[in-house]
Amino acid sequence: MAMRNIISLALAAVCVLGLAVGASAGIPDTNNSFASADNCGRFTIAPGGGDTLGAEGYTIHVTVLDINGDPVITLAATDLWLDRPGDMVKCAGGSQADTAVDGLGQTQFSGTIYGGLTGDGGDGINCDTAAVYVYALGIVLNMGNPVCVNYDSTDLNGDLAVTVGDFGKFAADFNCTAGCDPCHDYNEDGSTSVADFGIFGGYFNNSVCP
Repeated sequence: MAMRNIISLALAAVCVLGLAVGASAGIPDTNNSFASADNCGRFTIAPGGGDTLGAEGYTIHVTVLDINGDPVITLAATDLWLDRPGDMVKCAGGSQADTAVDGLGQTQFSGTIYGGLTGDGGDGINCDTAAVYVYALGIVLNMGNPVCVNYDSTDLNGDLAVTVGDFGKFAADFNCTAGCDPCHDYNEDGSTSVADFGIFGGYFNNSVCP
């Protein structure tokens, strides 16, 4: 009798496990899905559009698999997006994939992100380490790890516009030559100079969500 009970419990456990695995089929799995960039580095985002990932050499390639390792092939471009919760603010649909996934569960991000930063170094954000995460249906991919592509922005207060409020933050660091806030160093030369001001100026009062 005891042995029959043990066997019955074991069979029940197997059935429950099978149901759980079956229910997860076709759903993006964090550990099986992966993402990588052509190169590592930093690019600039803005509400009206900034650098283009592909043009900068940072195209992000994504493969979405379920718990069984099978491709998830039902995802539209809008079902996948880039984000960094707490640091990044985006326009509606501002960081979606280029296309729907193909028969292998693959797509890429090679465009621009329409958005900004919720702050800068003064707010505890380091643009040298602000790497993006890839999401599918709200599930973070790549074993929960970000891709090695960081970002800065001319929208430094997260209001999805580039205005005098952002200029105040940028100007506080202007003419810095050492220990500068990387969120203001748009040309990545280690200083915040007239060259960076020229880049910022190109977006000033001229960058809002499309």
